[in-house]
Amino acid sequence: MSRRFHRPPGPDRGFTLLEILVATAIGAIVLLVINATFFGALRLHNTTRDGIDRAMVLQRTLGIVRRDLAGVMLPGGLLSGQFQTTVSTPIAPDITGDRISPDLYTTTGAIDGWNPFSEVQIVSYFLTPATDGSDRNNLVRVITRNVLSAQTPATEQQVLLSGVQGAAMEYFDGADWTDAWDSTVTSTLPSGIKFQVTLAPDDRSQPLPAPVELVVPVPVVSRASLISTPGDAGT
Repeated sequence: MSRRFHRPPGPDRGFTLLEILVATAIGAIVLLVINATFFGALRLHNTTRDGIDRAMVLQRTLGIVRRDLAGVMLPGGLLSGQFQTTVSTPIAPDITGDRISPDLYTTTGAIDGWNPFSEVQIVSYFLTPATDGSDRNNLVRVITRNVLSAQTPATEQQVLLSGVQGAAMEYFDGADWTDAWDSTVTSTLPSGIKFQVTLAPDDRSQPLPAPVELVVPVPVVSRASLISTPGDAGT
């Protein structure tokens, strides 16, 4: 009588060590690509957001400077003083920094029910050292509202722009730009004022960017400026 032998069923064939290593390597490469793409997109988002924030702050600052310069009042009178780049009695003697503008008697003050002053105010611009210990500066706007005060009036300081390398103002006399002006000599205002500000780069190894320039015409004229206007000599 013949006997029939059956081979016992063997275990199912699994993955080899080489296949597991290859799958692990492919998964690691995919994770590295995803990680690099994600953090690259995150850095791009942060850089773009920071650039937009800086541009918005700069545009706001230029808008404030433009309004102050466009509202400059004619020298003389009860509420308006002289336009002098060399200030003998500074309106803010306690401020630490470099003055970059004269005392501007301008009509940019806000009038509301809580403010007893008129729209006339004195505005001055300074470069003050940054408070973070760096070699950069802050562009500070100093405001004085009570121009009729018999005592030293209180001032308000506003930090308009940080990370500034330098700033300056120049004045157009009708032919050339000059860095000084004295209305007691000219008896009038400059016909235009140029404001320049240079921002410090984020990396010190990078070169300084080109300065941002703002040119504001001064439409206020005086008797002296009308007399000196070309074409009026024969009238």
